[in-house]
This record gives sequence, structure tokens and C-alpha cells, in this order.
Amino acid sequence: MGVEVDKQRTAYIIEKVLVAADNRQNLFSEGIFRPEEKFIEIVKSYGEQIGRTEFAPNAVFLTTAFVFGDDTTRLFNRIADPDSVSGYAWIFDPKEVGEKSNEEIMNGCATFFRPAGYNKRVILEWPYNLRLLEQKYGGDIRNFFDKYNGDMEKIVRAMVVQPRVKTREKREKGAFTRYGPKIAPLVVQWMNQYGLYEFENTNGGRLPVDFQVARVLIQTGAVILDQPENAHQVTTHVGRTLGIVSSEYGWEPRRISEGLWNVGNRGCNQKRHSDCPLEQDCDRLISRKPYDKDGKFDPKDTGRWE
Repeated sequence: MGVEVDKQRTAYIIEKVLVAADNRQNLFSEGIFRPEEKFIEIVKSYGEQIGRTEFAPNAVFLTTAFVFGDDTTRLFNRIADPDSVSGYAWIFDPKEVGEKSNEEIMNGCATFFRPAGYNKRVILEWPYNLRLLEQKYGGDIRNFFDKYNGDMEKIVRAMVVQPRVKTREKREKGAFTRYGPKIAPLVVQWMNQYGLYEFENTNGGRLPVDFQVARVLIQTGAVILDQPENAHQVTTHVGRTLGIVSSEYGWEPRRISEGLWNVGNRGCNQKRHSDCPLEQDCDRLISRKPYDKDGKFDPKDTGRWE
């Protein structure tokens, strides 16, 4: 059967999550958890200190590429340190790295981010993205956004180029690398949310769909899988449905994204089933291992009823 998404069930699940979030119930009693917030506030503050308005937008744009394939909370816990940001600020500055070798840039990037596994690939692309940012957009990512008149949908499309496009093809087209269908929408979501750029068409940027968002919908029967399915296929179907539901119900995409992600991250990860607004709607707990190892979502229960 492949991947099937039940739109009505999806809307029902989202509504329950949004109601709980708005009323600060269950997992949301302490509000919405945003792991990126502290880091973004640090780079904004540093940019103000040095009088460089482009610093924070550049730093957030470049850093977001690391969200793919890493635990978001652990990632930002590692880097949300003012002293570390000021000490390694040069890795976010296209003008300052002009005289440095690619190896020097990658070493600085590796020391600051301390990535593991898949995300080491982001480091390999860091010098290219920095130099492209300087040569094509004057060292300011906002100029890239301006090129598309601030239109979220056009900007996301320009970053993605096409789903599953090869890095080599992106380079040939003069496009930024490591920004696919998950990361590109997240870039514009955070830029918009934290006041780093004023976009147009703010409902057109699609929704970022990662493991946590998709897992919640699989575990609650909104996404129906009979067997392990390719992660890209799942997230594409889910993203399309979330966009439709967001538009039809007038729900802000960011609220949907954050709400579902919080349930997966704070609820499923910590097995806080009794404290989850979806406790009565969920019938399993799926593992992240097939997602990380083979790029698949496996729908079988691996511990919900332990």
C-alpha cells in the first residue's frame, strides 16, 4: 500500500496538540520547548555587539544545516555558549574566512560543532557555502532572500532545487548545499520566528518534517504504514498533508511544527505517555534506529506497552 496519510485524522491529532499547547496542559505545562532559542538569542546579541546586522542571519542559516541527522536538543546544548560563539564567530563570517584554507575552515567548524556521524558531511560543505554566500550574495544571506522578493515558497524552492538532488548538481547550479526539503523550511521558519528577516507569503514555505513530527502521526494512526518505508517518501507525504491542513484550518505552520515536535521529543523520547495529550490516541512507540541506520520509518511497536 505504501504511504497513506489520513487528512481528517491528521487534523484531529493536530487540534488536540494545539489545544494542549495553548492551555499549557500535559507535556506543555511549562510551555513550548525551543532548543534553538538560546543559541539564536546569543548570535543576535553578538551581532549587535559587533555592529554587524548580517551576523545572526548568517549564523542561523549556516547552523540549521546541522539539524539534519542530529538530535536537535543535544546540538544546541553543545553550541549555545556566548564565549564559544565569540571565539568561533569567524566561521560564520564569509569575509573573515576569505584568506583561510578550506581545511582551516573545516577544522574550526568541527571544533565548534563537534558533530557525529552523518553531520560530518555538513562540515565538508561549509567552506563552499561560505564562499558562495560572499561571492554571490555579498556575505549576507538576506540578499539571497531578497533575490526572491522575500517569498517563502520561492526561497524554499530555490534552496531545495529538487528533492534528493545530488550535491554535485547543486554546486553546478550555484545553489547552497545541504538544504533539502526538511531543512529549507526550517531555515525560513526560524528566520521569520526570531525576527531575522521579514518574509512575504509566510504560509508558503512548507512545514519541516523530521523524525519526531512524522513519528507522532505514525503512532497515532494519521500516517498508515504496513511495512518499513523510505523516510523521504513518508516526510514528503506528511509535509504535503500538513500544508493542506494548515491552510484549510487556518493554523500557523510554525505552531503545528513546534507542537508535534514537542510531543515527539518531550513525550515519546522520554516515554511520558501518561502526560501526553495524545495518550488515548496512540498505540505504539516506534524506534529511531531504522531511520538513522537505513533511512526508513518502521511502524512496528518497540516499547509503547513495556
